[in-house]
Amino acid sequence: MTKNYYKNSLKFKVLDRIEQQIPGNTVAREDIENMGSPRQISRCFKDLVEMGELVKIGYGIYAKSYMSKTLNKPVIQGGFGQACKEALTKKGVKWEPGSAEQAYNAGLSTQIPVRTIVQLKSRYRGHLSYGNRKLIMEKGTNAK
Repeated sequence: MTKNYYKNSLKFKVLDRIEQQIPGNTVAREDIENMGSPRQISRCFKDLVEMGELVKIGYGIYAKSYMSKTLNKPVIQGGFGQACKEALTKKGVKWEPGSAEQAYNAGLSTQIPVRTIVQLKSRYRGHLSYGNRKLIMEKGTNAK
C-alpha cells in the first residue's frame, strides 16, 4: 500500500527547509525543531528516510542523500567521511584528521586512507555509522 503525501504537509515543508536553507550535507534535529512538536519532527524524519531523501547516521543526525540507480538504495551526498566531519563540527566537537590522513596530506606517505578516522579534541560519546561504514576515533578514545 502506498501512502499519499500532500505538498502542504509538514513533511514537505521540512524537506523544503532542508534543501533551501540548511547548508552542507548534514541535518540535525536542532535545525528544524521549531517547525513542530518533537513527535511530528520524528515522523517527518522517518518518512524522509523511507523516501530516500535522508539517511540516519547517528542519534539525531541525518545526512542528505540521493537514490543510486545502480545500487537502488540511498547514497550520502559528498560521502560518508565528509558527512561525519560536518556532523562533528555541527555538534560543536573539536576534532582533527587521523594520523594516516595527516601523513598523507603532508606528503609523508603515499597510502591513501580508506577509513574515516578522526582524533577528538573534545568529548563526544556518540557513534556515527551508515551501513557497514563507521566513524573511528583514533587510539580508542573519544575524548582527550
